Amino acid sequence: MHTIVNNFRKKILGLPTIHARQATNILIDERVPHTYCWSTALAPKPSDWGSHINVSGFFFLDLGTAYTNPPQDLLDFLGISNDHHDTQNFPPPIYIGFGSITGHDSRRLFEIVVDAIGKTGYRALLSGLATDNDLLPDNIFKIGNVPHDWLFQYGEYDKIKYHHFTDFYEFLKLLYIYISYIYVVSV
Repeated sequence: MHTIVNNFRKKILGLPTIHARQATNILIDERVPHTYCWSTALAPKPSDWGSHINVSGFFFLDLGTAYTNPPQDLLDFLGISNDHHDTQNFPPPIYIGFGSITGHDSRRLFEIVVDAIGKTGYRALLSGLATDNDLLPDNIFKIGNVPHDWLFQYGEYDKIKYHHFTDFYEFLKLLYIYISYIYVVSV
């Protein structure tokens, strides 16, 4: 994203490039309006955020109805058939997706996530982070461009563990401890 913004600034606007910290400071100092796309039912807007920051709720693209030919390996991992019926009784996987927010060292984050999943024994759907050349263990499946509304239709009851917060928080706690440990060791 940084490269796209700086290319636009330089080539289109004729402005100098800026560092990410400068861009963040400009957003704060100028109180540039922006929106976070999560539900306040999940986490409320912090009370110290100004009126220029909005929490709008999630955006949904309704792409699942047109997604009629999911990859067979994804169906196999989820334990469902082409007609969307259960074929096997696998433990539900956890969906792990970072979108564009992977930090400055996405490779290290990838390794931490794979290690944490390995330590917990969970099955996981990993969106982003992994490359096509990464060898993943059998309990982690890398998904590409899969509509979330199609994917999460299997999570409401028992196929994807995105709603089992107790188990997910245990995973996040382990991941946080692991990241903190890595940070302390590397400092």
